[in-house]
Amino acid sequence: MKNLFLILVVAVLMQACSTPEQTDLKSALTAKFKDDSDLKDYKIDPGEVADCVMGEISSDIPAFPGDPRRERFFQAYTRFVTVNSPTEAEKTLAEFEELFGSKQAAREAATNITNHTMTCMGKAIDHSDGQRQ
Repeated sequence: MKNLFLILVVAVLMQACSTPEQTDLKSALTAKFKDDSDLKDYKIDPGEVADCVMGEISSDIPAFPGDPRRERFFQAYTRFVTVNSPTEAEKTLAEFEELFGSKQAAREAATNITNHTMTCMGKAIDHSDGQRQ
């Protein structure tokens, strides 16, 4: 029983520690959201939305906290967020094809960033509207 408790505590602590890859992804997301007109209109902190998207992405990553592949997944998501052209996007998908198992799975992961962004922006706007009333 003590061993199980120790394993759970270690897993929770590992999850709480942010890696440089997670920090890079959060910075990329925050920079992307800084110029979003909806967030500006509703006076929503881009970091709040970035935290939400990070949480969604973290739950999507198939590797468990502490798995060495997890850092590579965060690197992939950071690259997906920062691509600037369709050509660069295709190269990035090809680069991470093996990590995700197929090019289609990598494409779905990249698309999920948009889905998570829309969900998190909606939550933030709803929360902002609730505070105004």
